[in-house]
Parts: sequence; C-alpha cells; structure tokens
Amino acid sequence: MFRPIGVFLFLVILISLADFHRFVNQAGNLPKPDSPKADAIVALTGGSGHRIAASLKLLEQGAGKRLLVSGVHESVDVEALIKTAGGTQALYDCCIDFGRSAHSTEGNAEETAKWVQSHTYESLILVTSNYHMPRSALWFDEALDGVEIIAYPVDSVIRPREWWKSWTSVKGLALEWAKYRVTWLMKVTGK
Repeated sequence: MFRPIGVFLFLVILISLADFHRFVNQAGNLPKPDSPKADAIVALTGGSGHRIAASLKLLEQGAGKRLLVSGVHESVDVEALIKTAGGTQALYDCCIDFGRSAHSTEGNAEETAKWVQSHTYESLILVTSNYHMPRSALWFDEALDGVEIIAYPVDSVIRPREWWKSWTSVKGLALEWAKYRVTWLMKVTGK
C-alpha cells in the first residue's frame, strides 16, 4: 500500500514533468514576428552569438533605430563582436550600444530599462534564445512597465523541439525550466 509521502512525491514528480513538458513545448513553438518594428532592439548576450547576429540583421533591416547588446563582458571589444556576429564598424559606431553591467537576466532587464528611459523609447524588440524567452519576459515585463515588448526568439544549440536528442539540450532546458520556475515563484510571492 502507498504511504502518503510516497503518493505526494509521485504527484510532485508527475506535475513537475508535465510542467517541464509544457515549458519545452512553449519555448519550442514561440512565434517569431515576420517584420517586427519598434523604437529599439535589445540583444541579450549568450546563445553562441545567434542572438547578436539576429539583432544585427533586424537593425540593418530598419526594425529599430538603435541596438543595445546587454551583458557584454568587459574584455569583449567591437572587433571581436564584428568577427563573431557580423555587421560593420560603421553600424557599430552609429547605432549600437554595449551594456556591460548586467551579469544575469534580471540585470539585463535593469540595464535595458535604464537605456530605454535615457532614450525615451516606447517599444522594444527583445532578442534572446527561444528557451530563454519565457524567463526573460518575466523580468522585462516588470522592469519595463509601460514599454511595448516584442519577443523575437532565436534558435540556439539548445533545441526545445528536439530536446531528447542532445544531452546539451536536456541539461540546458532542465536548468532553464528550474530558473524560470524560481523566477515565476519570486514574482508571484513578491520576493
């Protein structure tokens, strides 16, 4: 016969697995807008350069006036970014800012909020990996209250649609799901 603690643990595991499946399905099926348009664009660092490359393409297409690359390490210079993500020196000089103070997704949101306020932008395209978008949205919606945020998810080496095929995806998605749930719980409880 099952003991109450065993039944409880079984239910917790079952609910967690169902929630993980929902999270992975949501991240893997986030829609990418065809022709987004906003005052500005922000790319969160990470994602093997895919995020920055996608945001540069958006900037070149006129989707926004200016780009903030948030969370750039102090040791990274423009030449290294151009080699990794593309773009030209002229584009970087005219229209791209580097945020170097963020060390977390929460920090990205705070850094972006200050940048948006200093430029008086009212709308923003948020570029990050698809698996990272749900948690990013929690932080950005709070930090940029009143600013329209258009999610622009990009693919990365972590693949939500085929997560079971790669240990990198399994690990990355499990970690991101846990971070998402902790962030969500913090928001719900007001901590």
